[in-house]
Amino acid sequence: MKSIVALCLVGALLWSTCLPNPVLAMRCGSRLISEGDPKEKLVNECGPPANLEAWEEERYYHYDAAPPSYLYREFERYGSAYRVKVIIRVELWTYNYGPSRFMDYVRIENGLVVKIYSGGYGY
Repeated sequence: MKSIVALCLVGALLWSTCLPNPVLAMRCGSRLISEGDPKEKLVNECGPPANLEAWEEERYYHYDAAPPSYLYREFERYGSAYRVKVIIRVELWTYNYGPSRFMDYVRIENGLVVKIYSGGYGY
């Protein structure tokens, strides 16, 4: 019985290491970049990325009452609720540190860092 439990624990540990590793911060030398930081801080602290991909995404937000007018000028009624269409500018920055370190990926939405995660070894 103990060997089955041990085998399951080892299997779960191996499976969890195969998942992408989300990190809460990225280190650039002695500086730290966290989620929520502006894009300008990322450029100043870490420099330009090795690769940059950019695109726009269309998102819809739903409100039960009329959305705040200082945030959204245009909205439409959608049944008994309100719907707002927002265009989000998305950028994916790749930092490649060479074959001895893992690469870092930074997702930026409308100028703010929203997600930082590590990938495989660089090239």
